[in-house]
Amino acid sequence: MRQNSRMLGYFSLLLILLVALSGCASNYRERSAQRLPANWEERSLVHDGLARYYRVYIPDPLPENPSLVLYLHGGTLSMRSLFSPLADSSTTWFKIAEEEKVVLVVPNGVNPETGDTYGDDQNWNDLRPEQAEGQTEVDDVGFLISLLDQLAGEVPIDPDRTFVTGASNGGMMTYRMLIEAPERFAAGAAYIANLPVLASPLPAPEQPVPILIANGTQDRLMPYEGGVVDRDRGAVISTRETVDWWVTANKADRAGLVVRDLPDLNQEDGCRIEEYVYPASEGGAPVWFYRMDGGGHTLPGLSEGGFAQRLVLRLLGPVCRDADGVHLAWDFFSEVTQPKDP
Repeated sequence: MRQNSRMLGYFSLLLILLVALSGCASNYRERSAQRLPANWEERSLVHDGLARYYRVYIPDPLPENPSLVLYLHGGTLSMRSLFSPLADSSTTWFKIAEEEKVVLVVPNGVNPETGDTYGDDQNWNDLRPEQAEGQTEVDDVGFLISLLDQLAGEVPIDPDRTFVTGASNGGMMTYRMLIEAPERFAAGAAYIANLPVLASPLPAPEQPVPILIANGTQDRLMPYEGGVVDRDRGAVISTRETVDWWVTANKADRAGLVVRDLPDLNQEDGCRIEEYVYPASEGGAPVWFYRMDGGGHTLPGLSEGGFAQRLVLRLLGPVCRDADGVHLAWDFFSEVTQPKDP
C-alpha cells in the first residue's frame, strides 16, 4: 500500500511538473479557460450554499433534442485536467460531442481538505464512508441533478438519451448517480471502479438502468479482487461482486450471458479484453462488462500517446491497446437506446 501511495504521489508530481514546463503554474487556471475549444463555456451555479463549477459544450447548430453526456473526472483531478493533452480519453469525448452533436458536461468536484469548489485537486462524494481518505460530505448528487435541470431549461435535452460516465472516483460516482437518481439517465459507463464496502447493504436503484463496467486485472489503485483503495481511501468489493450486484439490481438475464474476446489488435501490450454481455430480461436492463486482462488503472486506448503520456500511464499500470474505452461506452449508449422493433 505504501508503494501505491508513492505511485500516486509520483503521478501528482509529474502532472505538476508538466504544468510548470508548459508555463507558469500560478496562472494555469486563467490560461486553461482562455484555451477552451470552440463552443465550450466555463460556468457556475449555486447549490446547497456552494458555488459549483462546470464546463459545457453546446453544439452549433443545435440539433433537435440533443443527447447529453455527464462526464465525471477522477479523484484528485478536476474538470480542468480533463482538457490536458495527457487526458487522451477526454479528447475522444470532445470529438464524439462534435461529430454526433452531443451536449457534453464536465463538472468539478470539491477539495475534501479545503472545501474549494474551483480547484484542481477535487473529489466526488461517491458512497464511500466519510472517514475514508479523500471523501467529502457535500451533496454531489443534488449538485449534478441541479446541473441537469439547469441545462434542460436552456437546451431541449432528450431525457431518453442522457448518460453519465466517469473513471475511478468518477466511476464510483457514476454508480451512485445510477443508484440514487436512475430516472435521470438512459445508461451509464463506469471505468476502473468497484462498489464500496459499506456497513449496510447498498439499496438497488428504483428502476434498472443499462450499465457498462470496464476494469483492469492489474489495477494498482482500485484492486480488482477487492480491498483497500490506494492511500486508505476506503475499501471496495471485487469486480466480480460489483458486476454481480449490478446484474441482480438490473434484473439482467444471467442465463443469456454472451462472452467473447475482442480482437487482439496490439499483440505487444500484454493485455486482452473479454466482453461479457448480460442482456435485459423482461422489465430489466442489460449489463456489459469488459475485463481488461493485464490492464491497469487506465482506460483502454488505441493510441500510444507521446512520451509524457506514456510515462504517466506507466505509473498507473499497463494500458490495453485493443479498443478505445470511450468508443466502447458511446457504442453501448447508442445500442441500448436504439428504438426496439415492435
